[in-house]
Amino acid sequence: MTVSLTFCPWVTDSDPIPETEKLNEASAAAGFGVPLAVRYRQRPITIAASLIEGIHMRTQYLTYVSNLHRSALVLLAALALPLGACSSTEVPIQSTDPVAGVTMAAVSASLEPGETALVTGVPRDARGRALAGRVLTWSSSDPAVARVSAEGIVTALAPGVAQIVASSEGRTAAVSFSVRPLVGTTMECRSPRPEWIWCDDFEEDRLPRYSEYESRDSFERVAGIGYGGSTGMRARFRLDQVNAGYLHVHFGKVPSAGFRPVDGGTQIYRDIYWRVYVRYAPDWTGGGGNKMSRAQSLASREWAQAMIAHVWTPSEPLDRLFIEPASGIGPRGRLLTREYNDFPNLIWLGQDWTGTPLFAQASLGKWYCVEARARLNDPGRSNGVFELWVNDRLEARLSGLGWMGSFVDYGINAVYVENYWNEGAPKRQERYFDDFIVSTQRIGCWSKRPTPGR
Repeated sequence: MTVSLTFCPWVTDSDPIPETEKLNEASAAAGFGVPLAVRYRQRPITIAASLIEGIHMRTQYLTYVSNLHRSALVLLAALALPLGACSSTEVPIQSTDPVAGVTMAAVSASLEPGETALVTGVPRDARGRALAGRVLTWSSSDPAVARVSAEGIVTALAPGVAQIVASSEGRTAAVSFSVRPLVGTTMECRSPRPEWIWCDDFEEDRLPRYSEYESRDSFERVAGIGYGGSTGMRARFRLDQVNAGYLHVHFGKVPSAGFRPVDGGTQIYRDIYWRVYVRYAPDWTGGGGNKMSRAQSLASREWAQAMIAHVWTPSEPLDRLFIEPASGIGPRGRLLTREYNDFPNLIWLGQDWTGTPLFAQASLGKWYCVEARARLNDPGRSNGVFELWVNDRLEARLSGLGWMGSFVDYGINAVYVENYWNEGAPKRQERYFDDFIVSTQRIGCWSKRPTPGR
């Protein structure tokens, strides 16, 4: 069976969204269980056809995607439609006709152990029309290779091939999933390299050793959700939740012992790498969730920042990460900031974007290796560097940075992994972290040492 996604230009930029209440009434009459019209942050949105991701008839929800210049609502309903079925008017119909067949689709049918994917299916009558209100059940031909949930989420468990089957009223369809052998190891921290300042693969409980850890009942160490099906950290956002927890690592010279450095607490580090594996649930929506990680120089007991190296996404949901450096140092090496996130006294030094669409539908459910580097400038010079690799590819780079002017009291002494969504999560959803390392040299991905010069 050929697996594909059908992309449909449902409406154009010039087509306004119908009045919310009227569209909701129409969708209810058509048999949808949830409203099809929404407002994003109280603003009406116009759909841009060029940004429509695909149709997911089974999950039936809308999400907002955009970049800085365009916005769109995306009807997510991953299903493979027959040729010619890409029609803006097709919605499941209420009918007493029996199910004559089932069509299916999967965003990805090739995974590694521990990765996930969303499969979708739609029951159809003898004329090929989608039928509303029919029960769809899921099964796997080999649950030891890949299991499937009642919602159609496939979890890869071990190398091999499994058929994921959708059934409705005795009619079935199947998608073949291939599970590849795991590339890396799940226990990196058993053999740490000498240049590593901090390593946590979460296979043992190191949470009490962090300088700070806050779960907010949302960021927890969980078995089975990490890289390769190992133990990792699960960040679970509730609807409209802003802060879903964080991990803070302090190291080197810090303003006071209360910062709890994980090393001796004396060295001044001027060149730091940090890396984390990240995976987004296959039904994730809304972009990257803003904050992911940052390195910084904490320069006072009040947590004033001499510099910050942000790895994050903007408030407008995009499918890519970007790097954005900031300085808290003024002329003659004077510390301008007085407290944490003292935005009026921060100087922003530019931004650059990655190329990998981590948050696009086709990327969800897969593990990505995200490694960053911040090298401070030599005192009085503008020769600092900020770099970001995705899966060992250098994708974003800023150079000529005057991170800290002539300030030399502290170096980089903090790296944070964060789950902070500025405007709140658009729905209940999860993302996952694993294999968090801070180092003075390149770290690389999947337990492989990086190629020199990359």
